[in-house]
Amino acid sequence: MDFQKKLLIFSLLFSFLSEADAQQYTPKKIDSLIAATFRLADRNEALKISNKTYKASEEIGYYLGKAKSLKSDISSYLGLGEQEKVLVSADMLYDLAKKENDDYHCSQAYIAKTIAYAYLGFFEKALKTSEKAEQFSKKIKDNDDLYSSLGQIYAGRSEILNLQYAEPQSTLKYDLQSIEYFKKIKNKTKRNNWLSSQYSSIGNTYIDLDDYKPALYYNRKAYELGKQENDSINQAFGLFGLANTYLEMNQSDSSIHYYKRALPIFEKANDIYRLQYIYDDLALIYEQMGDDKIYSYYTKKSRELADIIRKKERLETNKVSNSIIEEEKESWYQNLYIFIGSIVLLAVVFFFFTIKYFKSYKEEKEQKENIEDDLIEKEEELNNLELKVNDAFAELLELAKSNDSSFLSRFKEVYPFFYNKLITNYPELTTGQLQFCALLKLNFTTKEIAHYNNISVRSVETRKNRLRKQLGISSDIDLNKWMMDF
Repeated sequence: MDFQKKLLIFSLLFSFLSEADAQQYTPKKIDSLIAATFRLADRNEALKISNKTYKASEEIGYYLGKAKSLKSDISSYLGLGEQEKVLVSADMLYDLAKKENDDYHCSQAYIAKTIAYAYLGFFEKALKTSEKAEQFSKKIKDNDDLYSSLGQIYAGRSEILNLQYAEPQSTLKYDLQSIEYFKKIKNKTKRNNWLSSQYSSIGNTYIDLDDYKPALYYNRKAYELGKQENDSINQAFGLFGLANTYLEMNQSDSSIHYYKRALPIFEKANDIYRLQYIYDDLALIYEQMGDDKIYSYYTKKSRELADIIRKKERLETNKVSNSIIEEEKESWYQNLYIFIGSIVLLAVVFFFFTIKYFKSYKEEKEQKENIEDDLIEKEEELNNLELKVNDAFAELLELAKSNDSSFLSRFKEVYPFFYNKLITNYPELTTGQLQFCALLKLNFTTKEIAHYNNISVRSVETRKNRLRKQLGISSDIDLNKWMMDF
């Protein structure tokens, strides 16, 4: 299989270079080369080809060739986790399509930006961008392009909810809507490719719902359609979903089998996010099997990628966030001014009717003085209490962030009632689990826990799921809120 893939890449490059020399580019040949890039596991090779097809299309004045080349770039950058480059390519695609009044590619540009913003954690921006994509999609005349765009839009909204750890039932609704749109596509290859991608997504949603039968069904469908269309990436996602399902079903051998089938494809694609998940899960499996050597190997691989991902995400987020932050600041200040103005207006009205009601300036003055005295006294009490609480809370946060060994001891002193109640009701909790509960009590997010403990987000989610089962907490209850209310 690897030989066939290498042969495909070599043939594509050779064909392209030969055509370049002969200056025999035609729209049909360019379209064929671009279509092949979406089936390549090696995203860097795909980028080389799409870069050349863009230049060739520019030379012969072929607009759709340039637009499709940019779409190929976006697909490759998404696979490589290069969100900043996705946004740059999407802006180029939009500017190009807007000049041609091409609603389909305008919609595609906004769909790409939606996913990039979501992966960077700008969820509100992602939803607004998704709405713009839908506005353009409603003007698309070609039915296949219309249904593929709408399917991608609803798949994107499912992913936004998933990245925010929303209830799986919410994401399932969008997953199913997406599939219904993709099923309406008449072009078989296009239909199969989109369905394969979305089947693996809905399979993962069923895993989150602990409903493993449909999870296996949809991930197998994803793999079969990917294989049918010779799409190695979609095959890999199907295999990844099967492995993940078997892991949740505690069928370690099957999970290892499918992970190791998916692994070389994701390695070739340089999909560091999927690779980190696989390494993390394989480490977990081998730890449970007692194989310390292999466990250590995959743990090391997972941590190395986790460090790379963390640095990469921080760098990309900083680059993209400046303009968004400025927009949000301006909006925040506007809302603040409105809020202050409303409070002032209400205060004026309140005092006006109070004065009118009592008809006595003296009584009003005495009442105000009494209120002011009470407020000053309460403010002093609150300030004293706030100083004590803030000092203890700030100290706890610093201990948690530095992963200090004295964190749990200090936590017992600050929250004795919570700690004693927890160990009384759940005496089987280990020290590590108690420390994890303490972080949740302090309202640390999944990403923060992963960052300060030098572990992956996936590991934190796994710990959360285990803790839910151990404490008997259903998946529709926010774990942080449960701890804070406990």
